[in-house]
Order: sequence, then C-alpha cells, then structure tokens
Amino acid sequence: MIKSICIIRFHNIIKQGGFHEEVPLTGKHFSFLQALPSAGAPLSQEEILQKIENLEKKVQELERENRELKRLLTERGGVVPLRKKTEKVKVGGRVLFRFSQSEDLKEGQKTLFGDPGNGFTVRKARLNVKGKLNDGFSYGIQIRADRGSKVELWDAYVKYRLSNFPVSIKAGQFKIPVSMSYLKSGTELWIPERPVAVNQIAPVWRDVGVSVTYKLPFNGTKLTAGIFNGEGWTNKDKIYNKDKNYLYTVALDTVALNSENLFWRLRVGGTFGTDSESKGYKKSYGVASLKRHLLDVETNLTLKPYRLSLEAGYLYDNPSDAKDSNGKDVSIGNAKGYYLQFNWGAPVFSKLHLVGRYSYVDPNDDVDDNRDVDYTTLGFYYLLDGWQAALRSSYTWANERHGEEVDNDLFVTEFQLLF
Repeated sequence: MIKSICIIRFHNIIKQGGFHEEVPLTGKHFSFLQALPSAGAPLSQEEILQKIENLEKKVQELERENRELKRLLTERGGVVPLRKKTEKVKVGGRVLFRFSQSEDLKEGQKTLFGDPGNGFTVRKARLNVKGKLNDGFSYGIQIRADRGSKVELWDAYVKYRLSNFPVSIKAGQFKIPVSMSYLKSGTELWIPERPVAVNQIAPVWRDVGVSVTYKLPFNGTKLTAGIFNGEGWTNKDKIYNKDKNYLYTVALDTVALNSENLFWRLRVGGTFGTDSESKGYKKSYGVASLKRHLLDVETNLTLKPYRLSLEAGYLYDNPSDAKDSNGKDVSIGNAKGYYLQFNWGAPVFSKLHLVGRYSYVDPNDDVDDNRDVDYTTLGFYYLLDGWQAALRSSYTWANERHGEEVDNDLFVTEFQLLF
C-alpha cells in the first residue's frame, strides 16, 4: 500500500512540478520505486507503468463524472458550482513619443495624422486597469491625455461571459465593434496611424452602450451586435442622447483558414441608426448628425512561411437625414473608400518588418474636391522587445485628386513603450 501511494505521488510530482511536458521515468526513478517497501514481490518497470496508466484512467473517469454532476445540479437549480478565486488587478499603460515633419504646414494646421504641427509630441499617454471578479465577470478602465490634452475617460466597461453558453455581454464605454482595423490594438499597428478610409468613414471612436457576442460552433467565428448612444465618449459638455435615437451595429468575424502555412480572417460589419460623432462628416461638411447605412468589409491573409501579411478593406456608406448644429438639412452624397497594406518580416533581422499601404477615400461623391484623397505610405517597424518597446517610421505621399494640390507629405518616427 505504501509503495502504491508513493508511486502515485512521485508520478504527480513529475507531471506537475513545473514541466510543460511529462517527463519520462528513467532507470533511477524505477530503482527508487522498486526499493520502496512492498507486501509482495518487487514490481517490474512494465507493471509500474501499467498501474500508473490504470490510475490515470480512473482519475479521468472521476473528473468526467464530476463535471456531469455539476452540470445536472446547475440545470436543476441545485448548488451552483464554485468559481475560481478572484484574479489580481492588472495595471498597465502606454507612452507613445512621436516626431513629425510635414511640408508647408500652415499656422494651426494639422498633419495628415492629426498632430497639431511639426516637431515632437506625446501622441499617446494612457493608463489602464483590468481584472476579473471570477470566471464570468471582468472589467476594464482606461484614461488618456493624448497630445497634451486634458485627462479624460477613454474606456469603462464590464463584461460578463455566460458559463454554459458561448455568449458574452459587454456594457459601458468602449470601442464600437465594427471595423477590424479599428478594433486592432493601437499598440500593434504596422504603420503609425490607421488607413484614411477607415478614419474618415468607419465609426472609429468610443461610445456608451451594450454589445452581445455569440461564438458560433465554427472555429474562430463570432457574431456581435450592439446598441449605442451614438454621441461618442464621455464628456461633461455633451448632453447624452437628447434626440432619443440610437446607433446600431452588427458584425460577423471568422477565421476561415488557419493552417501551418496560411491564415485567413474575414470581418463584415454594418452600422445603422443615428450618428452624432462621425469625425469624417463633421470635419469635412459640418454635419452634426446623420443616419448611417455603412457596410465595412475587411480581411487579413498571412503567408506564414514567407512572414508576409496582407490586409485590405472596403467601406461604403449611404447616409441620410444629415443635419448641421442648427438642425438644418445638409446635402451629402455617399462615402466610399478602400485600403491595401502589407507587412513583411525580414528573413535575417527577425525584429525588423517592412510595411506599406495605399488608401483612398471619397467622403462625398456628390462633390469633387480636395477631400477626395489617396495616401501611399512606406516604412518599417522594429520590435526592440516585442511590442513592449517598439520603433515605427514611415513616409506618406498625399495626393488630392481634385481641387488645389496641397504640399502635405508626411514623415513620422515614433517610439512606443508599454508597461
């Protein structure tokens, strides 16, 4: 009996003692086990292995029965299974230091990437807190002071994941879940800013609302629907949803293929309802609110053996009921745009990635003006310590398709530190 117990404990120590894989028993292990006191004759190595295998099968069977009992108790209103202990709060942040140089930038004019002038700037300064109460509830809070602006609340949400159904619910202030490019963390962007087509047409901001995500029974496929105020992020100067209209979103995201050599992801999203925070329309045509009918299709294709990733997107919006800040009608046509970009990891210098992008946008096809632009960007990023410490640099050639040509090509170099 003593020997059997020691065999089990010894095997568990080998399996659970910090190894990522099981460690095979060596001759020394068997000599130790055979030297233990036993009521019968010494066991052979084959007999020891057989006993261990039989015991493991019994443990697995008991674990299966235990899971089934918990499920039955939950379904019948019995004792709810205990959850894991609360995880510790995680505090993190980000500092992004940028140098920009643009041609013939006038007083008060911003660069293509939205910086308030040439020279150095703290593009992003952010602090976040994340954690889990248990297996079901998690939360996130983030504040920011980008480009020297006042400190403001950027994220504040609670997320609940059902235990017996593949559904999660998110409520609070967070990114509107439509554009694949926008949902990608800014810490992992290939180029310093997102494509102009995304920034001008897609809902690229935070808003207050609720979203529900359902994981379909296919590998990597999720369906997300949300309802938001349509007023943008928290600001004490705003009156929330005074018109009692809402912004609605829906998106299907799937990993269609993920093999040893190939990865393919596709996301199709839509935005409907009243939008009072559209940066593109507000900046270009003085639109305070409108009704969106946006289609957003974006994809990623990665050729793993070649360390090459390709991304593309097409966005089309057919807005209606556009109003200015005084409630007067604004005549505006359809908005459309697309982008293509690549990321190639250098074969010799594994931390170096060469990147490029072409992006086009027409925010109002009723008018031909210098807001119809295409940007061509080439650059690189270098991972000093993964994305924790990274360097990005790029040069963008800007082309105004109509109207007066503007000398606003842009060179950017930036350093990112995550903590």
